[in-house]
Amino acid sequence: MYALRECYIRAAAYAAKPLMKQLPRILIACVALCLLAQLVPSDVLAQTDQIETVRADRDAVRADRARAALDLDPLFAANEAIEDGLRVLSEDLVTRQAELEATRSQLERARIEVVTALDEVVQEQQNIADLRKQLQRQAIMAYMQPRGDSGGDVLRASDLNEVERRRALVSAVQTSQADILDGLRVAEADYELAAARAKAAQSEIENREIQAQQQVVEVDKAIENQQRLEAMLLERIAEFQEEVDLLAEDEAALQAEIATLIVQEEQRQAAIREAARIQAERERVAREEEERRLARAAALARREVPVAEAAVSRANAALVGAPSVGGGSLIWPVNGKVTSNFGPRWGRQHNGIDIAANAGTTVASAGSGTVIAAGFSGGFGYRVLVQHNGGLVTLYAHMSSINVSTGQTVSAGSPLGAVGCSGSCTGPHLHFETRVGGTAYDPRSYLG
Repeated sequence: MYALRECYIRAAAYAAKPLMKQLPRILIACVALCLLAQLVPSDVLAQTDQIETVRADRDAVRADRARAALDLDPLFAANEAIEDGLRVLSEDLVTRQAELEATRSQLERARIEVVTALDEVVQEQQNIADLRKQLQRQAIMAYMQPRGDSGGDVLRASDLNEVERRRALVSAVQTSQADILDGLRVAEADYELAAARAKAAQSEIENREIQAQQQVVEVDKAIENQQRLEAMLLERIAEFQEEVDLLAEDEAALQAEIATLIVQEEQRQAAIREAARIQAERERVAREEEERRLARAAALARREVPVAEAAVSRANAALVGAPSVGGGSLIWPVNGKVTSNFGPRWGRQHNGIDIAANAGTTVASAGSGTVIAAGFSGGFGYRVLVQHNGGLVTLYAHMSSINVSTGQTVSAGSPLGAVGCSGSCTGPHLHFETRVGGTAYDPRSYLG
């Protein structure tokens, strides 16, 4: 726009000159600039609008992701969600810092433009002063050598050649004055353009300074948000490692305890089965002896000789083995988001899954079986162990209360206790494990 305006001003200034030879060139340049301003920028402006729309959409998506990261609940958010949120906020911070640096670069360019424009203002002021001095000298010269009329020149001239020389001198003075006036008009137009550029550059500086101040506030806020979520993640990692370390200290004892409890439970169940077998055997022997007694009495009544008594079978009956555990045979003990999965994480081995739930939420048995342990145990806090078919044992830890006792038979869905934060934990949740022969396996392999 400045170039177009400058073209119009220069054309108007040159149009007043007596020498019209330069006017066609100026007008042609103006027409060319007008065509460029009306035709070429239309596509450029359309493309610029499209770029701005895409940039605005991208910034909106980035802002939504950043807000979602800030809304993460430190108690119920999954570890992966916190890590993803931190990555989003870090990317947002880098983008905002880049935008701030771009604004500062634009601000520096605007300051350079102000200095250049002010130099041009001073230069044009000097040009105007010089042209006015030239015009003043021409006015003095015209006053000292008045034009007069041609008849007087002829009378005063010594010959005709001198008359022609004087006329040529007067014409040169008049032409020089016209050129100086035209140059003065152009210089004044250039001065206005330079002043306008200086004013526009100064306005650009003010706008960029305001923009930079706003972006500094946004960057500081982004840094604060990023640091807050980073601190949340570091705290989660530290708490997780501390909890797993404490649980690891009880790992050997837990495996031994489970093995012992399994043996004890098998012995108890074997004793029950043996007692039942003995009782059944006694009842069978009693029935057979009663049958023989009755048969012998009947034979004697008929005066028959009793047949030889058959030997009573006292063989032990074999019991059918328990079925093996298949995938998807267990139900979820609580409904909630898994905040820590099974397996290695952050340099530790996590032997179960952590399921987030509010304190007091009922913990249900994942399957039918027998409670082989119930009580407080180190880092696990209040925990319950349930033995199922196929040697599978489920563990429920960090509970606030326990509703079952050792030896109690439970069904799938039976209440075992309530969610809490006993032992070593980072907030209300259920630590759930599945073990076969004392070895921990991923609970998702057994959950339906």
